[in-house]
Amino acid sequence: MDLEAVILPICADINRFEISAQLFPKELNITTIMNPPFGVQKKTADRFFLQKAFAFSDVVYSIHLANEKVHNFISKFVSSKNWSINYVLPFNLVLERSFPFHTKKTKKVAVNVYRFIKN
Repeated sequence: MDLEAVILPICADINRFEISAQLFPKELNITTIMNPPFGVQKKTADRFFLQKAFAFSDVVYSIHLANEKVHNFISKFVSSKNWSINYVLPFNLVLERSFPFHTKKTKKVAVNVYRFIKN
């Protein structure tokens, strides 16, 4: 099977993003791969991204800062939405300066790539 037939990358403003039942029938299994804001500039910014993905996905992969406080929050949050953490992959993400508040050309950030599944 041709990957273009089964993979549909979407780049959209999360505040305006909606999934149409005509585009994605119920029988379709949807996997979402996302990199939500880490919540460093705006606390809990990742909640909205997770809620949106949980609304239409069967599996979600998401990148979050690697620390105990974030992990505890995510564990409780996904559980409250009837989802669970299926896997956590530690990773060092290299970020390039892309915002005015970035002070270095590049920065290595410890993150966890989470795999969430519906309960």
